[in-house]
Amino acid sequence: MKRFSLIAASAGLALCCVATAFAAPSQYPNLEAAQQLIDQSGSHIEAARKDHHDQFGGHAERALQLLQQAKDELREAAVYNERHR
Repeated sequence: MKRFSLIAASAGLALCCVATAFAAPSQYPNLEAAQQLIDQSGSHIEAARKDHHDQFGGHAERALQLLQQAKDELREAAVYNERHR
């Protein structure tokens, strides 16, 4: 029973943190704008991959991964700022 309670509490805390992480950038319009530009960049890369049958030697895929990493970092930046105000 204690183990179940611990797991449930951990899941609840994780869900709370994830919700905060996704909500935080909207409090920072410049970070939100940067995330939108990253999304647009990803869309252009996907279109280029489709148009050219993904003939980019894996570099386009890596660029998409780096863009996702950038979005994650922006989200973390907002969360960090919220926790250290």
